[in-house]
This record gives sequence, C-alpha cells and structure tokens, in this order.
Amino acid sequence: MRPLTVLACSLALVLAPSVALAGAADGPPAQTPAAVSASTPLRGTAGRWSGALGYRDYQSDRLFEIPVTTTIVQVADGLTQIRTSLFDDGPDKPVWITTTSLLDEAAGTVTSASYRAGRPVALTTETVRLAAWTDPTHWTLVYESVAEDDDQPAEIRVTETRDGDSLMSVKEVRPVGADDSAWRFRNQTRLTRLGD
Repeated sequence: MRPLTVLACSLALVLAPSVALAGAADGPPAQTPAAVSASTPLRGTAGRWSGALGYRDYQSDRLFEIPVTTTIVQVADGLTQIRTSLFDDGPDKPVWITTTSLLDEAAGTVTSASYRAGRPVALTTETVRLAAWTDPTHWTLVYESVAEDDDQPAEIRVTETRDGDSLMSVKEVRPVGADDSAWRFRNQTRLTRLGD
C-alpha cells in the first residue's frame, strides 16, 4: 500500500468558531481540555504551511520523508474546512490530495472526503478530542478511528500538536482489540506556518 494512500484520510483538519473564554478581573483562568471545545484550537490553522511527510516503509521499516506544502481554508459556516496538499513524490511526480472535512460538535466526530486523481474517493469518520490546551497556538488534538492498515483491520490514532508556528501530526496503528503496547508509528506530517 503506498504511503500517500494510507495518509490521505489522516490529513483532514476541521475549523470552527472559537469559544469565548471569559476571564476573571485578575486575569484569565487556566484553561483545561474539558473547558475548551475540541473545535476551538483549529480556528487558527487556516493559511499556508510547508514541511514534510515522514513515513515508515513497510518492507525496510525505515523512515522516509518527502516535501509537502499545504493550504488550509475555512468555510464561512465555521464547521467545514478544505485542505489542499502538494506532495513531491519524486521527479515529475507531483501528488495533489484535497480533503474536505466537516465537524459534528454534538457527536464529537470529523467526517472527511479525500480526493486524489486516479484513486477512489476516501471517506472517513474519526472521533476527535482535545488532549491538551494552553492557548490557541499551543494544543494537542487526538483523532481515532477503525479502518485498515497494511490491508488488515486496525485502530488508527492521529495525534496533532500545535506549538506556535509548528504543526505536527503523528499517525499510529494497532490491531483491533490489542492493548496499548501494540501501538506502532506509521507516518507523520510536520508543517511550519508560512502565513495567511
């Protein structure tokens, strides 16, 4: 299975309006993941990003990286996002993947459709939760789903961390029903913000 095919479904991000965070007279209270909607940190991800996709080759178990540039657009409804990524998969091999994602805040899920020329449309639904929160540019989200990895049923976990102008997404997999020690790294996307 080609790494970009495996990655296509994990590229989705969703934007939504920020939640108003009221502050006390002596300064804003410390925020916890429970106090902030999972949609809140994603508002500021719209813009242009550049970096690399790093993936583990199934045969050699080595990490390879290829350049990627990404543009994230927030739709006016505040719940839909469009992400367009260009991967450099070798000489004269540009690969475009466009992902449209919709957040269901009530269900705590993100449903995404990923498009790549010459491939079937990939549809996914992931649960999403806010695992850590400091402020709008420092947070961690975790996306989880059950799908396939290397043509086998698997649990998929994508941990996305923003640290200022850096955005890192790490995909891990494990066989369905396995314990926590079974999680294995599959790929990562590291991006640096270029601007709006």
